[in-house]
Amino acid sequence: MKRDIAQRLRLARTAAGYRTAKEFAASHGVPQPTYALHESGERGLRADVAGRYASLLGVSAAWLLTGEGQGPAAIASTPPEPPALPADRRPAGESDDTVPVPEIDVRAGMGAGGEALLDYQPNGDGGGYSETEKITGLWEFPPDYLRQELRIGNGAARIIPVQGDSMEPTLVSGDRVMVHLEDRFPSPPGIFALWDGFGVVVKRLEFVPNSDPPRVVIASDNPRHGRYERTADEVNIIGRVVWFARRM
Repeated sequence: MKRDIAQRLRLARTAAGYRTAKEFAASHGVPQPTYALHESGERGLRADVAGRYASLLGVSAAWLLTGEGQGPAAIASTPPEPPALPADRRPAGESDDTVPVPEIDVRAGMGAGGEALLDYQPNGDGGGYSETEKITGLWEFPPDYLRQELRIGNGAARIIPVQGDSMEPTLVSGDRVMVHLEDRFPSPPGIFALWDGFGVVVKRLEFVPNSDPPRVVIASDNPRHGRYERTADEVNIIGRVVWFARRM
């Protein structure tokens, strides 16, 4: 369904004379990373957003969402896939060989007690995109790498920046980490992003063996920072950290 909507959106944009997603977004003040995710099918299209795109592209919102209704004037309602641009000319989100993973403007809160105020709010639907997420960019990954190596399905990953020193030497300030939103169970133990009531923090989590009720140890790799325990119900886990990038 999302892929069909994405195809119709690309088709309408092309028929309206915009050569690239970036050109269309820039012309109408639409955030380019968000629009690229809509065109790639990695982000669902809400009805109100579809209505805005439809009015700008000269089609009906119903056509964008269902394929029925007024499509591009010169193109059939069930059109073939538009011609692919050369790989070096495709905007973010339009490559056949990569999948975009959004980087979210959050502070990982990894210094001074592990707390940080930020704009990210969990959306409560098990990992879907939240409109409160501020997307600052897209990282392109081969789909087979995400599915087979990292075992991440479409739309189930975010990248966030690391700040502070509490996870040194494993992670340092300025690193980017990929969070697998569907892996929220700290068994086996590992590094996770979690919401601590004040912000998103990145910590090492491990169950306390044979604890009843189950308890989780929340620890930093830097010995200068403490460790503490909470019951499993008190820990709001966002996802497991499965990948990181570091500037040399």
